[in-house]
Amino acid sequence: MKLVIICYNVAIHEEALEILKEVGIQSYTRFEEVQGVGKLSGPHLGTHIWPAVNSVMIIALEDEKKDKLIERIKELRKKLGKEGVKAFVLPLEEIT
Repeated sequence: MKLVIICYNVAIHEEALEILKEVGIQSYTRFEEVQGVGKLSGPHLGTHIWPAVNSVMIIALEDEKKDKLIERIKELRKKLGKEGVKAFVLPLEEIT
């Protein structure tokens, strides 16, 4: 199993949910408004000067679904360019 962490601009939340639906993912944990600075997207700090914020989803998946999810995230990155969505894949050893 894998743990996928998806960080994305809150402006594309509906697109992120649509990808989960297409891949058949029903379970996830979401952090609604997080702050950060990316190389391409710049500061998302939720302040007056840098008002944008991100969301983060954490999803435990079987390898097959992980591959489908990552492919769809790559497609979304191509479509959006600088708007901001990234996925990180980590090994998942145990769920208790």
